[in-house]
Amino acid sequence: NALAKAVREEFGVLSKFETDVTTPTNSAGTTLTTSRDKNPIKEHLSYLEVISQTRVPLVKFTVAPYDIDIDVCFNQPGGPESAELMHRFMYSMPPLRPLTFVLKYFLASREINKPFTGGIGSYLLQLMIVSFLQHRSREEINDRGRSASLGTHFNLGSLLLDFLELYGMDFNYVTTGISVRTDGYYFPKGSTDKKPVFWQPSRPFMLAMENPLDITADVGAGAYRIQMIKNVFEHAFKTLMAYVSEPLEETDSILAKIIPPTEEMEKRRVFKMVSNIEEAVVMASSGNGADVGDDNRNNEESDDEENTRKRRKKKSRKLSSKKRRS
Repeated sequence: NALAKAVREEFGVLSKFETDVTTPTNSAGTTLTTSRDKNPIKEHLSYLEVISQTRVPLVKFTVAPYDIDIDVCFNQPGGPESAELMHRFMYSMPPLRPLTFVLKYFLASREINKPFTGGIGSYLLQLMIVSFLQHRSREEINDRGRSASLGTHFNLGSLLLDFLELYGMDFNYVTTGISVRTDGYYFPKGSTDKKPVFWQPSRPFMLAMENPLDITADVGAGAYRIQMIKNVFEHAFKTLMAYVSEPLEETDSILAKIIPPTEEMEKRRVFKMVSNIEEAVVMASSGNGADVGDDNRNNEESDDEENTRKRRKKKSRKLSSKKRRS
């Protein structure tokens, strides 16, 4: 509360009515220009909330006019270490960053991205993606040999589908826990050394995620809506598969079927289309063909998609054999 009061006094918190009518000044003497003036509104807080009745107290605020959400937590000494750990993972796993952006927006658009309301927070989501990439990398090595690596080539669309399939359909939340230490592995939640921390008798379906910086802490303990989130992942996977499987369904954007596009996204899409057209015109007028590097990348993407199809066919055969035996 003291921090929230200090932030409010320093920056001011404007309501919608205030931004439309008044021209307030904060304690630092900075004028906050309103929407009725010629100049845009300068930085200020449009939202401030203190969440104290949680395991980790939070002060949440939004910086306007950019709508940047910021959470300040307390009694969490491992924050800088966690950030440094994620920086190392992002350096060694290039797909981690774009997958995090897409999945964070996917969760936020459904309001299941806040830990204090039972959703999946940023740290837990990143650990889920890291674990997925670790196991996926091992599959690539088994399929292609030691030269395979997610750091040299990857298909983000294929990775997104496999992530949604894993956590929406394949992963056993009741019996299995996740660790990203030592290149990642799964462990039984009911084992003698793991049960006191990761097994919740009243909620056996909870996602057990070991904190790599404190193996006695369960990062997934607060995501009590994980069953609903699992169903959301499954629905998103099946929706995407309907547009990438034969017979193909025509659509302007496959990803827009699970992620609502914003106005900024539409502007970028139009800008990219115009840029591509201009580039094609320039190349046609100069008589240059496609770059050899582009051909190589297309061949690599085709190989990656072919491996993905093989894995899905193999999984389909396993499911069919199980049905026949039953």
